[in-house]
Amino acid sequence: MTALPAPVARYREIALREGPRNVQTAIIDTEAWMRRPRLPRIPLEIRMCHRIGREFVHDIRIGRGRLSFRFGLDAYVDGHGLMKVGPSLQTGIEFDQGALIALWGEAVGFPSAWDGRPDVRWEAVDDLTATLVVPGPEGEIPITVGFDPETSFPLVCEADRYKATGPKVRWRGASSEWRRFAGGVLAPGRFEASWADEAFPWLELRTTSVAVNVSVEEALALGRRALGARVSHA
Repeated sequence: MTALPAPVARYREIALREGPRNVQTAIIDTEAWMRRPRLPRIPLEIRMCHRIGREFVHDIRIGRGRLSFRFGLDAYVDGHGLMKVGPSLQTGIEFDQGALIALWGEAVGFPSAWDGRPDVRWEAVDDLTATLVVPGPEGEIPITVGFDPETSFPLVCEADRYKATGPKVRWRGASSEWRRFAGGVLAPGRFEASWADEAFPWLELRTTSVAVNVSVEEALALGRRALGARVSHA
């Protein structure tokens, strides 16, 4: 394996010291808030189901607990990204690229996602920053990752990402309150996603639980059915 940049190597050693060394899947349950211009914050529950570094489905519900209802899906399955809100489905190269960046923004904290993979690589920047380079629909996608100088945990991921079907805008994912969840897995307790052309984060997440090496096939099947509906109506 090619030598990792210093901040990546430090984080990898910490993550694997007490946690599982081989994580293939993860289910991350969150309480979330979405902020859109001129609207109050919208409460959400999002279940994030990952085949680490490969595929994911976000099952998105509006509300909390028994009062919540399914709002849509955000996914990357079978090499394609999609956004489904009610009956509306959006796909295309912009969503392929955007979903890949979201996938890696959430998977970067799991060394199994990138450890020893021949199709992704880390490039050194400085003692607190490295670039994760992953294959995308338009060629390689560089994702800049910044690490905390005190804890060595990932703090921010940044990349140029399509904003829906519009032009690329700088996207930023910020992680904080890292801790050990069930089985010793290390993950952020909070996450915020923002666009450079907006004043506030558009999505804020609080992690309520993390389970690893569990079945995610039911969730991935939801994404595949949505993608299949697009193909059947093309």
